Amino acid sequence: MAILRIPTNFNIEIEFEIPEFYRRFLALFIDMILEYFYLRIVIEILNSANLSGWDGYGFSLLLLLPLFCYHFIMEVTMNGQSIGKKILGIRVVNEIGGRPSISQFLIRWLLRVSDLWIAIILILLISAPNLFRDAETSFVVICALAFIVTDIVMVVSSKKGQRIGDLLAKTILIRTNPKGSID
Repeated sequence: MAILRIPTNFNIEIEFEIPEFYRRFLALFIDMILEYFYLRIVIEILNSANLSGWDGYGFSLLLLLPLFCYHFIMEVTMNGQSIGKKILGIRVVNEIGGRPSISQFLIRWLLRVSDLWIAIILILLISAPNLFRDAETSFVVICALAFIVTDIVMVVSSKKGQRIGDLLAKTILIRTNPKGSID
């Protein structure tokens, strides 16, 4: 487990534990399960509403808006944590160990490309059993896998465990319940 030391103005170093990759992945997986169940509820509501035209599109967009903004809203309101991050004991901080600004959360959210691609791949795999029959779908899946692999390589290889969104937003994921010892 990597430890990040941040020097302060008072000549004291603050130590943070960088969470393991599996913790980040499980937190994302928990959040995606919650988003999936929300999406299922929205689909049932839309099916029972029988709206058509612009009314249907507007109502659909209104119901899907929390799904699109889930990570941004949760991280801003829950001190840098989503529900998955809270369960697994990790949270987002800025590079000096404090609470990130709203603009930093916004940058992280806007660059959450790999999470979106994971969801798209899962939807494509579930909805299209003959996935690789046409070139367009194959291209989308290959691009999605490239984004996912790029983010995974960034998280695993960077010293602070940052993905592209974290690097540009100057944020870090840390463990909130580090293993401590009396030493």
